[in-house]
Amino acid sequence: MTQRRWSLAAVLCLLLLPALALAQSAVLDRIKSSKTIRVAFAEDSLPFSYRAENREPAGFSVDLCRRVVAHLQAQLKLDRLSIEWLGATTPERLKLVAAGKADLECGVTTHTLKRQETVEFSLPVFVDGAGVMVAKTSPIVTLPGLEGKKISVARGTTTELRMREALDKRSIKAELVPMADRHSAFAALDRGEVDAYAGDRGVLYGQAITTPTRTPEWSMLPAEISYEPYAFAMPRGDPALRLAVNRALASIYRKREIEDVYARWLGRFGAPHPLLQAMFLLNQIPE
Repeated sequence: MTQRRWSLAAVLCLLLLPALALAQSAVLDRIKSSKTIRVAFAEDSLPFSYRAENREPAGFSVDLCRRVVAHLQAQLKLDRLSIEWLGATTPERLKLVAAGKADLECGVTTHTLKRQETVEFSLPVFVDGAGVMVAKTSPIVTLPGLEGKKISVARGTTTELRMREALDKRSIKAELVPMADRHSAFAALDRGEVDAYAGDRGVLYGQAITTPTRTPEWSMLPAEISYEPYAFAMPRGDPALRLAVNRALASIYRKREIEDVYARWLGRFGAPHPLLQAMFLLNQIPE
């Protein structure tokens, strides 16, 4: 081979290096060799992600995640792909992913730029907003009514941060009471230890209609505190894994499978709101 041909071959190899790098994935290689994927999920965020009575993970996010795993199994050409479920709170799930102890995270996790410093995120899977729930008999009917009151919230969630910002912005002097998890935050409201409970509206509705409580009826204050785009978290530095997960989600959206998932877990709340419908439509990314 002449020197000119050697030079051309060298240039071609350099041009191909980025493509070769994208094709490599430590996570996908480990999944393929072990035929197991480790998935962190929320145990207390019904109807999105929770442990059912049989102790199995269930909910909108979990159902969608199972479909993503089925797509990954097909992409990796595996005869089976088992899921190792890791139940944890939002901060714990993100730490598991960042440390490489979980390959994927499925819950009610808001995609934020701050969180993106330590983990990667998929295409959006849901759009929600934070709200505030009170007993139907409560005299609190607006956010200003929270003046001097106690509000429970799950510690380490974006709602905790956004709620503080909302109260400060409106000069409302209320006490925010961080709890270990959403179950504890709701229980504190039910026992009368706090006057209100702040969380993602979909999760609040789910807890209100499915959790046996002393107070059978609840109300949502007419104010959305924040914008919460949910996404699945993954380890950083693995573009091939992110592409595989996004390819699965885009296919689920294009084939309208998402309509079945929504109807099963959220249909009781009515049709998807226009913003959510637009999100599903805009993420039907073609191959």
